[in-house]
Amino acid sequence: MTKTPDRPRPLILLSLESPGEVATELERRFGTDYRIVVTGNVADAVGRVREAKSVGEEVALVLGDSADAALYVETRRHHPDARRGFVLAWGAWATQQTSAAVLSLMAANHIDYYVVRPRASPDESFNRGITDFLRDYQRATATDVIDVTMTGGSVDLARRHGLSTELPDSGVDVAIVGAGPAGLAAAVYAASEGLDTLVIERRAVGGQAGSSSLIRNYLGFSRGVSGSELAERAYQQAWIFGARFAVTREVVGVASADGGFVLEVAPGELVTAGAVVLAAGVSYRRLALPGLAGFLGTSVFYGVSALEARAQTARVVYVVGGGNSAGQAALHLARYAASVSLVVRGPNLAASMSQYLIDELAAAGVGIVTEAKVVGGGGSGRLETITLRDRVTGRESSVRCDALFITIGAAPHTDWLPPEVLRDRWGYVLTGAEIVAEGGRRAWPHERAPGALETSLAGLFAVGDVRRASIKRVASAVGEGSVVVSAVHQHLAATRSPL
Repeated sequence: MTKTPDRPRPLILLSLESPGEVATELERRFGTDYRIVVTGNVADAVGRVREAKSVGEEVALVLGDSADAALYVETRRHHPDARRGFVLAWGAWATQQTSAAVLSLMAANHIDYYVVRPRASPDESFNRGITDFLRDYQRATATDVIDVTMTGGSVDLARRHGLSTELPDSGVDVAIVGAGPAGLAAAVYAASEGLDTLVIERRAVGGQAGSSSLIRNYLGFSRGVSGSELAERAYQQAWIFGARFAVTREVVGVASADGGFVLEVAPGELVTAGAVVLAAGVSYRRLALPGLAGFLGTSVFYGVSALEARAQTARVVYVVGGGNSAGQAALHLARYAASVSLVVRGPNLAASMSQYLIDELAAAGVGIVTEAKVVGGGGSGRLETITLRDRVTGRESSVRCDALFITIGAAPHTDWLPPEVLRDRWGYVLTGAEIVAEGGRRAWPHERAPGALETSLAGLFAVGDVRRASIKRVASAVGEGSVVVSAVHQHLAATRSPL
């Protein structure tokens, strides 16, 4: 992390009973770019955190070994971008007292993760843990870096940041429509197994999951992983296997042709493919409230980006929605905002949100407004109030609201598909046995049964959130994206003449 001469190095603050080898290793590896500051007890460390705030110093990381949460609470209050870590001695996690302390601090969202004391010098396991903390801090504070999961933008913007927008001149084995978790997984497995693979994405690599600030329950990421980082890793993995990407390009039509498919890509280009994997995902539904339309992009947002979250420092914020995306957004906003409240249509969160998120929301002090919906809002220049209606009594109330974030469920992007692709009344694509059960032989005239992820158009598959009855979780989407590739192989083998 390169610092300009007029910007002091951020602090790494230690509050440890025995800081010796920790301070030495930090100074040796990170002392060039960060100032390593050793404090005494928790009270001294809290004072140093407050002092840093008063003089405009940045705190990048706080490391402690006390179960007293005061240091972590004050760090989050004054330096919301700073990471907070608990330092363990080797093997200490096996003791009940230490494990209880760490789990309690994690559950209360007081610490981001733990790190084990260095046992040698250099201790690369320790240094990797510190690097992960600092990388998270850097991503949270970056203002001049565009992610692979950019939230919008033109073809020119994509090209300037190294993202391809070009379509191939010749046909491909498989075209994947959409670059969310399902599409990226399909791209990794298809390309790694030798298929000529093209991914076409109309917006941003990462899909809706790319806007998630922290996914805590994804297998293999014990610290949690942001949606943007997960998408970036998957994109690089698919790319290194040879998958090609065309971002900011929208598929507007698909038709069977010569045993394969022809995809129409706006503004009027054609791509041929032996098979197609539909992973177009879903988009946040919009609130049709005229009183809020004028604030869109300034104080009313769909989803939450890191930049928008930081802009809410000391503000009163409401989040609309009861799913995991809404919970993750509220937790991220709670780092910065003076208060965050979640507006939920139902009587509670249990039916729509993971329990770990419900617990963390409670620990972070996020308010939950149940049996309610937003019916209006207003302000001068930017949003100042919203109107909430109780869904049981019908009573309306006006509350202060400086910013409104909307994550109220989603609708599939399937209106461009031909009528041969069977969908339900909400637009979700039917696959597998559902096709025959609901559409009969007219929907599936072939002798063989449709594959589990195959649509009513043979050779066109649907994975992830766009598919009816899919489980709306990142891991499930990744699983479907990986599994579908074997069906793609079978289709290509059946439709292509042997050499």
